[in-house]
Parts: sequence; C-alpha cells; structure tokens
Amino acid sequence: MDLSAVLAGLAVAIALVGVAIALQRRPQVPAAVAGADVGAALEILRRSVEDTRVANAALMGELRGEVQRALGATEQSLVTQTTATQRTLTDLSRQLGTLGEQSVRIGDLAKDIGSLQDLLRAPKPRGGFGELMLERLLQDCLPASAYEIQFTYRDGSRVDAIVRYGSLIVPIDSKFPSESYTQIALARDDADRRARRRAFLQHVRRHVDAVARYISPADSTIDYGFMYLPSEAIYFELTLGDATNDEPDILRYCADRNVIPASPNTLLAYLQVVALGLRGLAMQERTRDLQLGISQVRREFERFVELHDQLGKHLDNATKKFDETERALARASGAIEGLAQVPLAAGGEQAELPLRVPSEPQ
Repeated sequence: MDLSAVLAGLAVAIALVGVAIALQRRPQVPAAVAGADVGAALEILRRSVEDTRVANAALMGELRGEVQRALGATEQSLVTQTTATQRTLTDLSRQLGTLGEQSVRIGDLAKDIGSLQDLLRAPKPRGGFGELMLERLLQDCLPASAYEIQFTYRDGSRVDAIVRYGSLIVPIDSKFPSESYTQIALARDDADRRARRRAFLQHVRRHVDAVARYISPADSTIDYGFMYLPSEAIYFELTLGDATNDEPDILRYCADRNVIPASPNTLLAYLQVVALGLRGLAMQERTRDLQLGISQVRREFERFVELHDQLGKHLDNATKKFDETERALARASGAIEGLAQVPLAAGGEQAELPLRVPSEPQ
C-alpha cells in the first residue's frame, strides 16, 4: 500500500475522532432556544472542524517529517549494510579463491610427497636422506670443527659421522633400516602387527651389530656408538617394549653392545651427557697426573731429607775432625813452646867443638 494513502486515511480518522469529541463536549442548550441557535451551533461546529483540520494538518506535517527522516536513516543504514555485506562477500570470494589455490598446491605437494616416498623406498636413497638429516642437525647445533661426515677408520671402513671431544671421537650411524618399520603400519590385525614388529626388531638387532663395529678404541673412539633414528615415531616403536608378547629386549641388546639409540630430539642430549662424561674422565686423568706428580715430589723430598741427613752426618764428622785437628794443633803448639823453653849449656855459652883443620900436604 502507498504511504500517502495511509497518511490520508490516518488524517480522516483523526478528523472524525475530533468531531466526535467536539460533539460530546458541546454544551446542552434548552429546547426553547435550540432552534434559534442551530446556526450558531453549526458555525461553532464548522470552526471546530476547521481548527481540528488545521491541527491535524500540522500534526500530519510533523508525522510526515519524522517518517521521512526515519526512512532516510533506514535507507542510509541499508546502504551502509549493503556496502559492508558486499565487501564481506568480496573478501570471502577472494579467500575462497586463495583456499582453492592452496588446495591445488596441497594436492601437488601430496603428489610430490608420494613421489618422494616412492623414491626413498630404495635403501641407498633412504640412507642418504638419513645422513643428510643428521648432517643438518649437527650443522645447526655444533661448530664445523666439532664434527666430521664420512669419517674413515684405519682399516678403511667409514662411519656416517663422528663428533670430536678433544682426542676422542664419538661414532654415529644414520643408515637405519626403516622399511621394516613402515611394514608395521600395513598390518591387517593385531596378530599380523605382532609378527611384523618381531621382524622389525630382528632387523634392528642386525643393524645394532653393524653399528657396534664402529666402536674402535684403536681409532680413539669412546666405548659407545650412536644409532641415529631419523624419526621420533621409529624411536618410540623401538623403545616400546611388550613383555606379554615374548619380544626380545632390544634396549638391553643395545646396552650389551654399547650402542645407544638416539632420535633427533635426544641425540644432542646424549652428546651433552657424553661431553660431561668425557670431562669427568679428563678430570680423573688430571687428578691421576696430579697424584703422580705429588708422589714424585714426595720421593724427591725424601731424597732431599736423606741428602740433608748425610750432609748433617758429614758436617758432624767434619766438626769432629776439626776438633781433633784443633786438639792436635794445640798439642803440637805446646810441644813447640816446650822446645823453645829448653835451657842453654853451663857457662851461658855454647862450648866450641874442637874441630881439627887438616894440614896441607907437603
């Protein structure tokens, strides 16, 4: 319905209400003068209706203004809301387009991952990938002088990486046979999974034996070697024991052969422990050297005491000899003094000896 028609109907209704009110409030006149005052009453009624019309017109003008202002505000609000909604829809469309592109990229990445998985099925590329991960880990956490990749032993064998601690080295192997682990995820039921897990542990035992050969004290290695596992999931599967299935204790097997399994998150912690242990061994070596030095100083001191005692004895002997020579010198001096005091011959002079002078030959 049109707004002007509504407003007109509203004005007529208000006018009729005003007339009704005026008629109800009209004063009652006596019947005698009713006929005479009909004209006046009609004039009064006409004026009342006219005043009511004027008042209604003013009221309708004000109401029309309020309605127009309300409609303007509503129209402005609708325009603003429509603009915001249009902007939101535009942003949503743009985001949907971006998500579509990302979905395509994710699909391509999934294909690439599948291709990479197919590529890493062969043992040699998989071993190279594990070695690359180990090298990147050591490169990010250690200085270049602290480690070496593809270290060669005296017998010509090579280990994937070593970490240097002074004159000692820590061997690390990264060629873990992960193909047997991937077979566990393909198990059809619990029995099949247990069988695949036993096969996985058998592969691990053989690999532990191979890693144990890198422990070579003749090449200045420590008494332990590290078996690097390229995945935390493999490390968890390896360290998860199940005594109810009569599985071999793989951790005990590693400990018996001085092999330490390490994941990317635990390798550096193990290396720090090794560093602390080697530091303790170095302190023990320095303590042993210090004890040897103290023992040598003690022996030298005992030798000095012995020489000092010998010197004291020699000094005592020299003192005794000095006293003896001093007494002998005193006796000799006394004897000389006694000889000096011997009296001369009678007469006070020494008698001349009758010497005979031989005569000359005739």
